[in-house]
Amino acid sequence: MKSIIKLLCFSCLLYSACSEDAGVDADNSDSLDAYDVNIIDDDNLTFYLIPSPKDMFAFIKKGNLAFSSEVLNPQKNSDKYLDTKSQEIGFGIYSADLAYTAAFSRVNEATEYLKIVRNLSVKIGISSVFDDSLIKRFENMPNNDSLIRITNDTYYDIVKFLEENERDASLAMLSTGGWLESLYIVINLKDKYSENDNVIQLIADQKNVFENLILYLGQHSDDENIKEVIKELLPIKKIYEELEVVKIENAESVNSRKNQIIVGGATKIVINEKQFNKLKETIINVRNKLAENNI
Repeated sequence: MKSIIKLLCFSCLLYSACSEDAGVDADNSDSLDAYDVNIIDDDNLTFYLIPSPKDMFAFIKKGNLAFSSEVLNPQKNSDKYLDTKSQEIGFGIYSADLAYTAAFSRVNEATEYLKIVRNLSVKIGISSVFDDSLIKRFENMPNNDSLIRITNDTYYDIVKFLEENERDASLAMLSTGGWLESLYIVINLKDKYSENDNVIQLIADQKNVFENLILYLGQHSDDENIKEVIKELLPIKKIYEELEVVKIENAESVNSRKNQIIVGGATKIVINEKQFNKLKETIINVRNKLAENNI
């Protein structure tokens, strides 16, 4: 299958685009364009581009949710990643952490997480992305915007490397770790459920994202590691399947690229307080098992 690398952004470093000039407004949350959605047909399956973590964290900043080091995967966990599966998942998790720290201009934390990501890159065979010039760029950053730019550039270097080397299965694993850590961070920063909250709605909207992640993993289910990961994600799948998709009559949505207002039917994914709390508990459990390699 032709690489679908554009399908899944594995969080890895895309938090970096969440600077103040990221250009994503919570008011556009119901617009597909706010999530940079495109459609790809491959092998008779339709996939949608997963919204980048820059969009997720633009929402977080709009919601005035502060940075918390408590949501980061402890650095010591990297010593537990001794097999390919845990190393690739761990790379995705730590890459998301790196991008998250960069998005909030936490230079010291970002530097430490860069070291972990670089060490894991050696183990999974993508160390060429993390050459000495990249480390020097980190060490000689003139300002916080440079940190954001460096992490963003590194993400695209990783994407390019995996695509050129036809490592779709590895990308799927890294994507899973990154997406899971993304949602883990978001859902932990949001302490309480409240109706009509943009961040809560973003979490509910991950139903579509998660379904496409499962589809993408399924394209590589002949890989034993991916087969195991799919099973580990089933508790999350069960909850997202319970969320209701309701039609909103006469809804207006704005196409931000073409500056058009589209009037007609629209849909919304609804999550109630009980479902939110259950999803939060499940995300935490699955993420911690994978992050701590306690499977």
